Amino acid sequence: MTALNRLSATEIARLIRDGSTTPSAVMAAHLQRIAAREADVGAFIHLDADRAMQRARVADGQSAKGPLHGVPFVIKDIIDTADMPTGWGSDIHSGRRPESNAACVQIFLDAGAIPIGKTVTTEFAYFRPGKTANPHNLSHTPGGSSSGSAAAVADCMVPLAFGSQTAASLIRPAAYCGVCALKPTTGAFDLSGVMALAPSLDTLGVLARDPQDLVLVHSLLTANPLPEAPDFSDIVPHISLMRGPHWQDGAIEMREVCHRAMRALSQAGAETGEMDHPPLFAELTAAHKTVMGYETARSRADVYDVHYSAISDQFKQLVEEGRTVSDVQYREALAMRERANAVLDVLFLDCDAVLVPSAPGEAPEGLGATGDPLFSRIWSLLRLPCVALPLGAGPRGLPLGVQLIGRKGGDRKLLAVAEWVQAVFQKHLTKTTTG
Repeated sequence: MTALNRLSATEIARLIRDGSTTPSAVMAAHLQRIAAREADVGAFIHLDADRAMQRARVADGQSAKGPLHGVPFVIKDIIDTADMPTGWGSDIHSGRRPESNAACVQIFLDAGAIPIGKTVTTEFAYFRPGKTANPHNLSHTPGGSSSGSAAAVADCMVPLAFGSQTAASLIRPAAYCGVCALKPTTGAFDLSGVMALAPSLDTLGVLARDPQDLVLVHSLLTANPLPEAPDFSDIVPHISLMRGPHWQDGAIEMREVCHRAMRALSQAGAETGEMDHPPLFAELTAAHKTVMGYETARSRADVYDVHYSAISDQFKQLVEEGRTVSDVQYREALAMRERANAVLDVLFLDCDAVLVPSAPGEAPEGLGATGDPLFSRIWSLLRLPCVALPLGAGPRGLPLGVQLIGRKGGDRKLLAVAEWVQAVFQKHLTKTTTG
């Protein structure tokens, strides 16, 4: 039998419901893994193992509260928790104690899930990394800013983790760590109690090892019924590869893995093709930087003005560059976003999902940076739903990943396609896992 800490959240919840295991047995398996690996991986900024086990034992004697009854989860340290500190990855706010839970945390608690702790994030969910290492190779970055969340899921410390994305903070660490991630349509999940960086870009998301878990979480966080399992026996998905403006910036192995993915999908019966990126896309990466800088300079002005000496040079530079962006330049960037989305609305009439790289390649060596967000900036700017899927390994044996992009608001369809695609990948292509 597969060890409990290696199961998906969906599988764990099912086993608890049918009496095959208990919340305390599940929690014990995950805490044992954390005890064995946390000193090396460094996924947690706050770990409350005793309270997690206490909650699990209480859950043993309860009927199922909801679809996540007894399932462990962790929370990125920019998301408020009433009984654990939320420091935003900054020494300035270390030990900060919110008065209430973020909306997403409360939804998980109401669904019966049990929190284990808070995971490491970069400073203010930007560039300065924390202590977390990539569980596949401890000398390499796990990506960021959802560093600890991705590493914890990849290392089987937990089946579910909350993260967030403003540029590439869900998709890139998912790729580097070899797990799945959902960045929904921006605004789909309630951000109450989540630290703001660039409000029009900030997106709450989740990391898991199985796309089925992403479907479950999306259903919970949008208060929609859980959809039926996708059936593509009669109608197969139409998936297009997009060679975006940064295609040549990806490593050779990353470009090749995208081509292997498309061949496998075609062989499995999908309608496949290639989609030319609109010329306007060449300007969207710069537009994302404009919007992110402008909004951060205003949302986090207090940090810069009051705590200048205590913040990193990277964050100072972001705010300073954002303060040079004029209102006119900001509005032009937003207008560019709307024009690009209008073009994509037409392209998506004949396409269910677009496949693109999640990152330039394998996780870079070193823990002093979190890697290049290049391959997610455009999609974050456009506020589109994205699902990251692991897909094999590169020359150093580290995970590679692709992402599927869907139509704005088309999250449920995209998730259905992602489930189908992942099944194809598992059948036809080698997938990297961590022991």
